[in-house]
Amino acid sequence: MKALLIMLLCICSAANAEPLPPVIDNSMYPEGEITPAKPSSTNAVYEMMGRLEQLQAEVQQLTGKIEEQANLIGEMKKSQSTMYSDLDGRIQGLEKKAEGVKSSTAENPPMQEGSVGSEAKVTEPSVAAPSAVTEAQQAPVQKQDAASASGEASAPRLPSVGDEKQQYQQAYEALRNGHNAQAIAEFNTLLSKNPKGEYANNAQYWLGEAYRVNQDVDSARKAFNSVIENYPGSSKVPDALLKLGTIEIEQKNPAKAREYLTRVTTDFPSSTAARLAAKKLLLLD
Repeated sequence: MKALLIMLLCICSAANAEPLPPVIDNSMYPEGEITPAKPSSTNAVYEMMGRLEQLQAEVQQLTGKIEEQANLIGEMKKSQSTMYSDLDGRIQGLEKKAEGVKSSTAENPPMQEGSVGSEAKVTEPSVAAPSAVTEAQQAPVQKQDAASASGEASAPRLPSVGDEKQQYQQAYEALRNGHNAQAIAEFNTLLSKNPKGEYANNAQYWLGEAYRVNQDVDSARKAFNSVIENYPGSSKVPDALLKLGTIEIEQKNPAKAREYLTRVTTDFPSSTAARLAAKKLLLLD
C-alpha cells in the first residue's frame, strides 16, 4: 500500500514540474569574451550633442584664425604701400640732388690754373657809363608801359614748378599717412592743372596706388594704364605694369596677370620691377 502511494506522488510531481531551460552551447565563443550591451537611445543623443559642441568649437577657432590672417594681410598691404612711398621719396631726393650738382657745375665751371680772374678784367667805368646803364634799365620799363597802354592782354599765369612740387608733396604725404581720400583728391587736382608737368607722371602713378589701397580696383586700373599711355618715357611705366599684374593676381585673373608681368620682364629687363615681376611669374607657375 505504501509503495502505491509513493508511486502516485511521483507521478503527480512529474506532471506539475516546469520544463527545464534549454542548454546553450558556449563552446563556439572564445573564453572570457562578453557580448557588449547596446547603448540606449539617450546615450546616443548625448554623444551626438557632445560631438556637435566639439565641431562648433573647432569652427570658431578656424574663424578666429581666418580673421587674424585677414588683419595680417591688411597690415602687410599698408606696410608695402609705405615702403614704396619711402622708396619713391628717396629716389626723387637723389635725382634732385644730382640735378642740382649738374646745374651748379654748369653755371660755375672750375677756373684753370694760370687764368686771369674776372676781377682783373674789369676796367673802371667811364663817365658816360652810368647813363648807359640807366637807359638800359629804363628800356624794359618803357616797353612794358607801352604794352599796357596799347591794351594788349597779358598771357594767363601758369603754375610755377614750385607750386606743382608743393602740391605733389602735399598729396604724397597724405597718401603716406593713410589719408587715401585726401590724396586722391589732391592728385586729381594736380593732374587737372598740370597734366604735362614735371611731377605729373609720378602723381598719376601714386593716384593709382591710392585707388588700389582704397579697394577701388577699376579706378586703380585706369590710373596705372594712364601712366603707360600718357607718359611712355617715364620711369614709372614698369612699376605701373607691375601694379597691373599684381591687381590681376589679386582678382584671380592669372592669364591677364601673366601678360602684364611678362611685359615688364621683356620691355624693362634691367629694372627693379622686372625682378619683382619674375618672382611673381614663378609663383604663377
